[in-house]
Order: sequence, then structure tokens, then C-alpha cells
Amino acid sequence: MSLKHAIVHQLIRNTTTTALNLRDDELTVDDQLTHLMTQTKTAFYNRSSKQYGQFAEEAGTFKALAQQWQAGSVSFTTLTEQLMKQLQLDVEQQELDIDGHWFFAHETLESSENLWFFHLKHKDGLMLTQAMDLSGARLIDFAKLGFGGYVDLTAMAANEQKYLTVSFGFGDRSLQSALLNFVNFVDTINTAVDTERFLEIVKAYSETLPQEKGSNYRKKAVEYCTEQDKLGETVVADEIAVVLKDEVGTDGPQTLASYMEVTQPEAKREFIPNRASLKKFQRYTGKTKEVSISFSNEILGKNVNFDPASESLTITNLPSNLLKQLKSAIGEED
Repeated sequence: MSLKHAIVHQLIRNTTTTALNLRDDELTVDDQLTHLMTQTKTAFYNRSSKQYGQFAEEAGTFKALAQQWQAGSVSFTTLTEQLMKQLQLDVEQQELDIDGHWFFAHETLESSENLWFFHLKHKDGLMLTQAMDLSGARLIDFAKLGFGGYVDLTAMAANEQKYLTVSFGFGDRSLQSALLNFVNFVDTINTAVDTERFLEIVKAYSETLPQEKGSNYRKKAVEYCTEQDKLGETVVADEIAVVLKDEVGTDGPQTLASYMEVTQPEAKREFIPNRASLKKFQRYTGKTKEVSISFSNEILGKNVNFDPASESLTITNLPSNLLKQLKSAIGEED
């Protein structure tokens, strides 16, 4: 990681208080700052729901300031100060409550240059001083990281379709509309649709394989996509075809990639995996107030059988603890 610039500001707005506290100069790049950046990025990447898109075509403050900063007409500090003033104006006009610090960072990586922004929230904690006395402390709560995201400046300069990624955090529901407007966000990619279409292709391809290998192939494909999601990486059809051919050993006349070329040539060869959609291909789940059911896709047609005519499930090989409870309930426990 190569941090070039970083700064923190504070915004508080509620029914009794409105305060914008702006830091005058950038943070020093040291181990503590690097740790903060790593923690916030990790929390962001671990989120299941992200939105991918770009700035709206009409001029907005965030977009305009980012372009001015890239052109060198405003400094990084001025960029972030003006963004915070716009955010303050937005939440005041809509009478929204917000509290916490906002962390802005500029990093340069081997393949991209990114402008990050995070809403940092806090929790009360305890610390021991050098004199070994207990003292109260306000700690950054990474488990409840607020709204955040980044602008891929390299992709934006290349006019790519996706260069702005955002995600909401704990307790952000009332702020969602205002924060999306604040960053001028427009959604350009539906990750759920892309993921589900790709996995349907995987399912169709696996049905051309022997049954045991086909079942294993579907399982490994979902596992691979899940791992890519955890790493914050895309899934590339050509790469997964090679990985799974080596791992599963299909030895068939077609790879997944060649199968896609023949049967679904218009399908995306690279996509961002959607965690919720992946789970649908791992487990069947459903619940009412009285019943909750969840089981692996692999046992459908084996230990679990579905009759569409009667809309009923037949389950065998029940878990031992469930069997014990059921037998006890009817007085037949051994």
C-alpha cells in the first residue's frame, strides 16, 4: 500500500448541535495511519453489499472537486474540506442526524490510484495510561464502519463504466439517499444478475459432465466465486475454467470457457460476485413464523426430496439432536 495523502474531519448534526470540525493539515503517513487504512479497507471488503457505478453525468460537487483536485487546481486538504462543507449542507437541509469522523485517503497501487472515503464511528473503551491508571477512551469501531467507498481514479480517467464503489454500514438506513446524492452516485452494474447468470451457465455446463463430477464442479465453482468475493476480486471465466479443470479433473471435450463461447457468447466473461446470490447456490433457505428450513443444495434429491405437485419436502437422515427432540416430544425417547 502506498498512501500519498490522508486527513480526518468531524461532522456532528442533531436536533441540538451542528458542528463541523476541519483539520488544517494532512495526517502524517506512519504505521498508525497505515493500520487505520488497512482496518477500514478490510472492513469494507468484508461487506456483503456493495454498489458499483460512476458519477452522475450532471455536474455534482463531489465529481467537480475530484476533477479539480486531479487537475491540480485544488489541494487534497481543500478537496476534503469542501466535500465536508457540502455534506454538512446536505444533512442540514434534510434535517438528518449524523455523528462521527470522516477519513479521506489517497493511495497509489501498482494497477490503480484510488481516492477513499469512510465514515468512522466510535465506541467507548478503556485504556491503561503509562502510570497504569485506568482511563476512558473513544475507540474507532471498525465492526460498525459507516458509509464508505472509493473512486478508482485510473478507471475514471479511462472512462470505464465502473470506477465508483460504495457501501453502507451499520445504522445508515436514514442517510442512504443523502449519502448517495453526496457522492453523485449512479449504479451501472447489477452484480446479482451477473452472478446468477454465470452460475446458471456453470450449472448447465456441469450437467454435460458425469453426475459425480458435475456435482463437484458446481460446488467448486461456487467456492471459487466466494473466495474471490472475500478477496475483493472479480471472477474471470477463462481463469476459473483453468482452475476448476485442474482441480476437478473434468477431462471433457469442452472447458467452461469454450462452453460459454458456444452456448452463451453474449454472457459476461468477467463479473463482480454477489455474496447474496452465491448463497442461493449453496443452500436452500426459507422460514415463516413457525418454521425455519435450511439445507445444502447438494442433498436435494438425496436426503431431501421435493414433490412439486403437493409442494412438500420429505427429509430423511435427520440430525441426531433433532431426532432426540422429536422422540422426546411424543414420548418415544430411548
